[in-house]
Amino acid sequence: MPCQKKCERTFICLVSHIKFARVFLLLLATIGFVISKNVAAQEVIRVGGTGTGTLLIRYLGEEYKKIKPDVEVKPILPPMGSNGSLRALASGSIQIAIVTFPDIYPAPNQVDKAKANDIVPWVRTPFVFTGRDIAGGTRLSLIEVADIYSGRLVQWPKGKQIRLITRTERESDTRILRAISPVMDEAVSSSVGRPGMPFAENDLDNQQLLEHTAGSFGSIGLGQLLLMGSPLKPIILDGKLPSAESLQNGAYRLEKPLYVVTNKASSPASLEFIHFLQSSNVVKKIRKYGFIPIRHD
Repeated sequence: MPCQKKCERTFICLVSHIKFARVFLLLLATIGFVISKNVAAQEVIRVGGTGTGTLLIRYLGEEYKKIKPDVEVKPILPPMGSNGSLRALASGSIQIAIVTFPDIYPAPNQVDKAKANDIVPWVRTPFVFTGRDIAGGTRLSLIEVADIYSGRLVQWPKGKQIRLITRTERESDTRILRAISPVMDEAVSSSVGRPGMPFAENDLDNQQLLEHTAGSFGSIGLGQLLLMGSPLKPIILDGKLPSAESLQNGAYRLEKPLYVVTNKASSPASLEFIHFLQSSNVVKKIRKYGFIPIRHD
């Protein structure tokens, strides 16, 4: 009898373990199904563009997640640049491009590029000059800036060498610089052709060089500096302090615009996110970072 009772207890214990194992496996399967269902339901919007635009999208993508948890906005880093992002958009690698100049991508065999892409004017930020050793309140004229780019001005007042940080010819910032004036256009040509000049591959690389190179001087979007909490101080150009307010009222005239570009195959989720980017709440939120809407003349 004792042996029989022992066997019965062993059998009951075995049955209990089997039941527990079945329940546990069922629970794991249920959890796995829920997770896979949620992952499958989440839509990913890939966004490429300039460094300034990519950083802004990263910030706003996190805000969008709060109201649309089933949508992941994924900015591509390091930045692809305007040209690279428009190529990626054409190939379907990304769903949205944030560019400074939407017309730079050559579209072979397309008579009217507007038929291929939808271009939405979005926001702009002051285009500023700055450097690691530049103190707040530093004043320069545009003529002095041109002299730095041309190589006629090579030292700061206390004798420290100026290290100009340049951009490659294909970068949109170079195009902005050239458009300032014929004098600046000529000065930029001189800087691009000068041997041994440090140059930045993208907006983030540009910021790093400006922040860490002794005697650095170069151009950048104010919005990028504010978004990143950069210690760099923009110069007062021709007596005008760059800010969202001075850009808005026309006192400060140099700007870096951002356009949102999609193609005809954009998903409803992408279009909904673009509507979010244009909303009044977003416009108010990003003004503190130096961004204002592009004016419609």
